[in-house]
Amino acid sequence: MIETPGQRRRVVVSKLPFSIGRAEDCDAVISDFRVSRLHATLIAEGGQYFLLDSESRHGTFVNGIRCQRTQLKDNDEITLGVSGLRLIFQAEKPASSAAQTLLRKLSASGDNSELEKLTLFLEAARSLSSGIVVSDVLRNVLDYALRLTKAERGFVYLRQADQRPVLASGRDDIGNSITRDGDVSHSVVQDAMNTAAEFVTGDSSQLSSLAGRQSIVLNELRTVIAIPLRARREPLTVEADGVLYLDSRSVSRNLSGVSPDVLRALASECAAALESARLIEAEHAARQYHQEMEIAASIQRSLIGESQVQCGFAKARGYTVSCREVGGDFFDVCVLPDAITVIVADVSGKGISAALLASVIHGMFYAQISSGTSLVDAVDAINRFLCLRVGGQKYATLVAAQLRNDGMLQMVNCGHVPPIIVIDNASRLVEDGDLPVGLMSQAGFHVIEYEFPVKARLCVVTDGISEAENTQGAEFGLASVQQRVGGLDPVSDILAGVQEFSGHMEAQDDRTLLVLERTK
Repeated sequence: MIETPGQRRRVVVSKLPFSIGRAEDCDAVISDFRVSRLHATLIAEGGQYFLLDSESRHGTFVNGIRCQRTQLKDNDEITLGVSGLRLIFQAEKPASSAAQTLLRKLSASGDNSELEKLTLFLEAARSLSSGIVVSDVLRNVLDYALRLTKAERGFVYLRQADQRPVLASGRDDIGNSITRDGDVSHSVVQDAMNTAAEFVTGDSSQLSSLAGRQSIVLNELRTVIAIPLRARREPLTVEADGVLYLDSRSVSRNLSGVSPDVLRALASECAAALESARLIEAEHAARQYHQEMEIAASIQRSLIGESQVQCGFAKARGYTVSCREVGGDFFDVCVLPDAITVIVADVSGKGISAALLASVIHGMFYAQISSGTSLVDAVDAINRFLCLRVGGQKYATLVAAQLRNDGMLQMVNCGHVPPIIVIDNASRLVEDGDLPVGLMSQAGFHVIEYEFPVKARLCVVTDGISEAENTQGAEFGLASVQQRVGGLDPVSDILAGVQEFSGHMEAQDDRTLLVLERTK
């Protein structure tokens, strides 16, 4: 069982070794950037299960104790060094234990008719356990319950988020689906759900206590059964997850002699199967979401273009990595006949919303520059568009620079981390700049110009690099970036420096950098 904030899903260990991690090819995929790509592995030796840590960044813990290798017992709690995330190891148990206990009791009593009914129930339990969607489980439980009790109609109600019981499935004794429940005793359903108490009566016409149940009286219901559905989990709650409701107008059909124990066991199996089906559906939805995010990440990577670009007088190399599947950082390089233009941008926030806005800014900038628009006009157009459509809810910092073949560098800084310029082996921060785009529609932007001799370099990073932290909470800093800009391979040197500084700390923000160099 994997539990994250707002979600719980069950993952079956169908093969060994069984891998756990963030990577798509893991057997149990956990889409949390703080989880290592391969975090831990489950193996079996001598009939026992063991958990092995796979040199993860944040460690693997069993019942609060960090471990490299440990034997697992039923209901052991596994955490991956990430708050709000835990795994519960559950050893395989024989199915339908309650039903098997009843079967032994009835076999000993020699009650063949009851034994036949319980045999039918065991068939139902096996069918329920194989259901893969909630609708299948509900249809199965109603069909078997109607056959067991000889009732005329059956309904399953499930508790909704507002605590109301809502009809989830209805069937009659000849297999037809029922979608209307106006003549059902809703008060009985509500009471059974709220109190988790059973309601079973064979001839309601003889019970004066039911006079207040108008639907029972008006519809001449003679047999009414309401069994709460409660999954076997801890901690137990008074309220039920749902209700199995059966009724009939004929007293001769009164339960057909079936024991309430069988109904309780069937309801218990139904609740467990429902929970399992829900977990399977949730796992499927989580996997689908993860796959869609992988596709989005792939599209985003393809939009960025090549990491290394070279023209007749300059070269540029960039790098970006998101701390989540998709991110709000991007860089791009656009080569024109007489100039090379670069951009590095960082949209506020993280995740999908930042990635969507980053794609919009990216496309607008590329279209503007490709058509010959100046840097200032391109940035101004992006700012006006964002202010009009986003209205200050999101903004972006960016540095756009253009190096002409005559050696003149023009640059616009919109609230971004100060760029670093290296000329004649001396580096300096460019502190000049304007407001981020997307904050004020009347914001003005200006060009910063430099004469850019051969071998001069421009380095632009996002705050995911300059503010990367180590285990003590210290930041990498722009000074550390400056020290590495003058090397033979500045991009690799900076990335290696950040990685060494951060140690095993996972990135808390997207990391992007770009180096532009004049070659002749």
